[in-house]
Amino acid sequence: MSPLIESTASYRHWREELQAEAEVVAEREEPISAITPPQMFPALESGLVEAAAGLVLPLAADPEVSILMPVHNQAGLTLCCLQSVAAVLPQASIEIIVIDDASTDETPELLMSVKGIRCLRNEINQGFLLSCNRGAALARGRYLHLLNNDTQVQAGWLDTLLKVFREEPETGIAGSKLVYPSGHLQEAGAALKRDGRVELIGLNQDPAELIYRRRRRVDHCSAASILIEKALFDRVGGFDEVYAPAYYEDCDLSLRVQALGRHVVYEPSSVVVHHLSVSTNARPAEKMARIAANSTIFLERWQASLDALDAVRLIAFFLPQFHPIPENDRWWGKGFTEWTNVTRAKPNFAGHQQPHLPADLGFYDLRLAETRQAQADLAREYGIQGFCYYYYWFDGKRLLNRPLDEILVSGEPDFPFCICWANESWSRRWDGDGRGSDILMAQQHSETDDLAFIRHLQPMLRDHRYIRIHGRPLILVYRIELFPDPARTAEVWREYCARSGLGNLFLACVQSFGLTADPRDFGFDAVVEFPPHDLSVPLDPQPEMDNPNFTGRVYDYRATAERFMQRSIPEHRFFRTAMPSWDNTARRQDAGTIFLGSTPPLYEHWLSTLIEQTRQLNPPGERVVFVNAWNEWAEGNHLEPDQLYGHGYLEATRAALGDMVPLRPELVRETAVPAVSALSTSSGRSKAC
Repeated sequence: MSPLIESTASYRHWREELQAEAEVVAEREEPISAITPPQMFPALESGLVEAAAGLVLPLAADPEVSILMPVHNQAGLTLCCLQSVAAVLPQASIEIIVIDDASTDETPELLMSVKGIRCLRNEINQGFLLSCNRGAALARGRYLHLLNNDTQVQAGWLDTLLKVFREEPETGIAGSKLVYPSGHLQEAGAALKRDGRVELIGLNQDPAELIYRRRRRVDHCSAASILIEKALFDRVGGFDEVYAPAYYEDCDLSLRVQALGRHVVYEPSSVVVHHLSVSTNARPAEKMARIAANSTIFLERWQASLDALDAVRLIAFFLPQFHPIPENDRWWGKGFTEWTNVTRAKPNFAGHQQPHLPADLGFYDLRLAETRQAQADLAREYGIQGFCYYYYWFDGKRLLNRPLDEILVSGEPDFPFCICWANESWSRRWDGDGRGSDILMAQQHSETDDLAFIRHLQPMLRDHRYIRIHGRPLILVYRIELFPDPARTAEVWREYCARSGLGNLFLACVQSFGLTADPRDFGFDAVVEFPPHDLSVPLDPQPEMDNPNFTGRVYDYRATAERFMQRSIPEHRFFRTAMPSWDNTARRQDAGTIFLGSTPPLYEHWLSTLIEQTRQLNPPGERVVFVNAWNEWAEGNHLEPDQLYGHGYLEATRAALGDMVPLRPELVRETAVPAVSALSTSSGRSKAC
């Protein structure tokens, strides 16, 4: 490594991770063990009634939870479910209400033999939905726990669901981790797709994986095991009977609950083994007809909400250094812009693509409104839904501010935006880490400056185009560690915005230069990943240089992309970022950092992976992915068309979105919890298999 790379926190962090990985590999003498099936009660082929006679369950007169279990035949599964409850009784007081839906096997006799349950019987098979509603109407508990009879509960399954409501008061529904009898994951919550499909998150994966061991908000949890307050269930009218006898009623319930501002929460500590559809008695053709019919009803009611839920918002970092300013004239020569660097770059080795030259937009000038409109139009066409402008503020002095100032004054383009305060000093080294005479414009962070900065931003934060998360204006900070007291900075900003009627900010720090801390430790809300920082993989072997003065480093784009895709996701809020390419030879001809091997298909794979991860693992309202960058031409990192690939990277961006069509302009401005249509006056809920 050159001294430039070796001295950075990013390089040290990377080396530490490599060492840790090597130690893990060295200690591992055997392959990772296979997924272990859970301990379960075996299904009996005979003697069900006799076995049930010895089963005693608690029946509280004033229970905290009423467990509702609709059954239709499948007596063996019902017995196993009840046995599992008896084996791992919760601390909470319970009553179990079993609704026998006109069973014709041994179920009636079995239920009469079990002590401590309340039994209801439908003389005509009414189906899952109506049976649940009937049981709920007679329940005495504060909470209702819907539990399929083709399940077996594991220790702590109910108490951990109750804990969610105590710790997160805005919870409306809490759902269990569902696993197959094989031990494979069936569902860690579910995603509701815009076409009506229910996508089970983590299907067939290892339930012990870290990402499935974290509580999080989701679109939906299947009703095989969910907990809801009885008052809330009654308030929304229970399961909507329009879906009777079954299918989609639980999806509908999830959206009704969210329409009231409550959350659906996946709780991984509540583990329930689920056979999945074993208890469904409809013939296949009949079942599919019901699903199709109820899907149509569901989509007609909730299409707008599903479109909003099933969308990942792409925001591209935007560099404004494409117009002359007096300071750059003085430091770099008259008329300097980023294009000055771009056009003088030369290849360092055979096959090295330099210079990067623009195509459609040419060598543009950001002082022109026509250029800014063309950029917004192009970005919107390919699925980018906002720009994050680098903002340069130095103790009240601003640089490169004209483009954004004119956007604010003119109202054009009508395209979402936010800012990232690039809060490092400017230096001749182009890395924000200059020392001594290298400094061109120094930062002077202080509490006074913090207050002046947020005051200055007030008109911008009020703009209808400004990007918000949960209704909160989004501000990024490039290097949080440069603040003397980041927590105090956040406090000053939040206090000012509260007094000014701006509400609470959504503060995010960029994961640059080895930052690994939890943002909550210093008053921020989230971290934004920032490749290529931290996880870069050197190319081995290095290419043979034609430039004898080259002291930089060449990295492997494909391997770096894979490393970012496979990284462990932290527990705090974390927004992913993909990078189309990187090569800052234009700024550092002899000491550049070059990522070799980037192509639109490789970038598409990276971005599509992040979009899918974000769609599944980020909660509603926080499904945001960044792209680094829209127009970093001197760093060889741009989505804007160039003369080599044309629209290739833009096409890859749109392809990575798949059917996640960007929201309509009036909805794009807000990334809060999606609005949902008015509640229907009919009652009921749905079950999707």
